[in-house]
Amino acid sequence: MLSDIRNILQNLNQARNWSLQVLQIKNFKRDGTVYTGREIILAPVSRLDDFVSEVSEYYIGTKGCFDSKFVSLSDYDGSANGRTIYKLDGGSKLIDSEYSSLIKSLANPNSEDDPFEMKVRSLVLIGQFEKENEVIPIKIFSMQNPITMLKHRFMRNNGCFRELDEKVLTLRPTIDVLIYGSEVYLFTFNGENLFNMERSYKALCFDCIKRVQKTGIVANAERFLLIASSGHNPRRFVSFNQAHLDKLKNEGTRIRIAKKFSIPLKAGKFDTDQEGVSEKIVKILCDKGMVDPFENLPMEVSSAKKWV
Repeated sequence: MLSDIRNILQNLNQARNWSLQVLQIKNFKRDGTVYTGREIILAPVSRLDDFVSEVSEYYIGTKGCFDSKFVSLSDYDGSANGRTIYKLDGGSKLIDSEYSSLIKSLANPNSEDDPFEMKVRSLVLIGQFEKENEVIPIKIFSMQNPITMLKHRFMRNNGCFRELDEKVLTLRPTIDVLIYGSEVYLFTFNGENLFNMERSYKALCFDCIKRVQKTGIVANAERFLLIASSGHNPRRFVSFNQAHLDKLKNEGTRIRIAKKFSIPLKAGKFDTDQEGVSEKIVKILCDKGMVDPFENLPMEVSSAKKWV
């Protein structure tokens, strides 16, 4: 529940053993995603605890943005609702390899490389909650580069102002990804970049497209491939519904669905040579196409859940 995330943020000060790292992320076609964590020591030491308090205050304080920013918590399904926090398990096929590599890297941070020379892409807060004799790790990621070059800033020096031209570490209280135990919560879609998720859902997309092509339900399989694998469509396949595809193998079902969603047919197959047909098929197969219960008209939805 969303209230569980709120409670975690509200009680950040109760977590212990906080540490800070900057994170370098490199994506390779053959080797996947490689992470390098670099531990950062702040002075005075109390400054780190102060920053943890600032993160909590930013979201849950008297002027906190959590309640106005987020209205729901949902399992990750490829939809893009900016007011929803999306949840994945670390073992999800979308992120399992990257998640394992990330956790190992953060457990063994680099302490020698100059962080100002690294291609840093994230700031990471790492701590631990203790609940009923159980230690639950927590990791908070801000996906903006925390290493910045000062520009147009001046410091007074001997009666005049000297321009600062040095790199600095900037602490931002914003959260893109929160990992609590092994549960991953995406606060923003910048969080997808942490796990290179575009690579994963594109691979899933092509796998699902092959399944559709094998059924023979589309008239032009190549055009369906071209459209279904472009634009926003690949991420939609995260919620691909195999049961829907199995039902569409039946010609009678295809005729009924074609009539309901105004999809032209050619020899009993969806006519993907026609404009917009491939997009409609993707939406239907990925739980993004439904029927308005009042007007009995087809409509696009961000996600679909069973009625409770």
